[in-house]
Amino acid sequence: VLIIGISIMILLLTSDSSNPSLQWVFSGVILMFYASWSSSATIPQAIAGMSPFLIIWLISDDEDDLQLLLLPFKSESARMKFAKAIPWYGTSAFLLLTWLLLTVEIDGTNLEAHEFYGAPFIGLLAIGLTIYAWGKSVDIKTGNIIFVSIFFISILLAIYSEKFNLPGDSSLLFASSFSRGSVSIFLLTWMALAIPPNIKQAYSTLTSVIPKIRDDGLLSKKNSSRIRLLGSHLSHLGILLLLVGHIFTTTLIDRSDPSHLVTLSRDQPILHDGYEFIFTDVELIALDSEDYDYPVGDGYLGVVIEMRKDGELIDTLRPGILRFDSPSGQVTPRSEPDRHVGLFGDTIIILDIFQSNDLLDAMMFRETSQVDRIRVTVHDLQGSHAVWLGWILIIIGGGLALASSQKFHPKKQKI
Repeated sequence: VLIIGISIMILLLTSDSSNPSLQWVFSGVILMFYASWSSSATIPQAIAGMSPFLIIWLISDDEDDLQLLLLPFKSESARMKFAKAIPWYGTSAFLLLTWLLLTVEIDGTNLEAHEFYGAPFIGLLAIGLTIYAWGKSVDIKTGNIIFVSIFFISILLAIYSEKFNLPGDSSLLFASSFSRGSVSIFLLTWMALAIPPNIKQAYSTLTSVIPKIRDDGLLSKKNSSRIRLLGSHLSHLGILLLLVGHIFTTTLIDRSDPSHLVTLSRDQPILHDGYEFIFTDVELIALDSEDYDYPVGDGYLGVVIEMRKDGELIDTLRPGILRFDSPSGQVTPRSEPDRHVGLFGDTIIILDIFQSNDLLDAMMFRETSQVDRIRVTVHDLQGSHAVWLGWILIIIGGGLALASSQKFHPKKQKI
């Protein structure tokens, strides 16, 4: 932190003294904020670290900095520039935050910190994509009213998040005063604002570009800018859908919470998350067997679990482990999850490392038939389909942008 802070200060001091660069000032201030959040520095140390950056900014001759910060709320062109700058500056700030968090996680990861401190960047990205989709269709006054209203609505909904029946671990805390549910519903409010105009924009672009593609072809130079625009609009919508899926499957889910651990006894139904899980059998597949479907490993050991709803069989899941044999005789297991694809999301079942080792020991002592109890981790990931739909749109958008590049345009042969 000290080295990066000094580097930013040098860049700031070598800039125009009468008009210091705002990005270096804010970079230094944000660095110290992050240092405090990640516990790399105490609060007094962080204040002392950001003071030189603020002093240089305050004693500068330029008096228009505050007006510059307020310009996106006064001008449509400035608002659009602000929206286009969010991916660059937001990504840089998020990478800086990630680096600081990783440096203090040498002894162990802290996924909650990444999710909690990264949440404002998700909201900021939603704001940027909303502004971009609006274009000039929403005037400054209306836009400001909408943003202020959504801000207070999102705060209010976050405060009363326990009133909503959210999936996952919405009641678990990120910090002393912020639950997973409150952070998630705060972000989902901004997603609800951003998605409709982006759907409208993508649909409008699609309906205007498709006839041109039919007339001139996908690889025509006439359509390169149109195809690139369509690709970007589809990617924007895909990013938002992916983030919605991220909120449901990551922000709302605590992967390490013991409530996801389920102990199953053989042939005994256990109710979990509205489903009945029944452990019925242990299966062992050798490497030379025709049923071995894995390109790696030296053998497979799995369990058979029936998934039922009100007594009706929905799916049969087979989580297990792959065995890797080393020349020294050491055997290393790798867990292989299985999933049930539902209407609103996926249910993932996986064996943890301790259960994998127990099954591996049972296999080595030829006692797999005597295994009458297993422990599995079950994650009900509602909203996971939004992740896949978002990725598909991003891939399509990226493919269209690639197809619009010069190297894909057919060259005319010279006579």
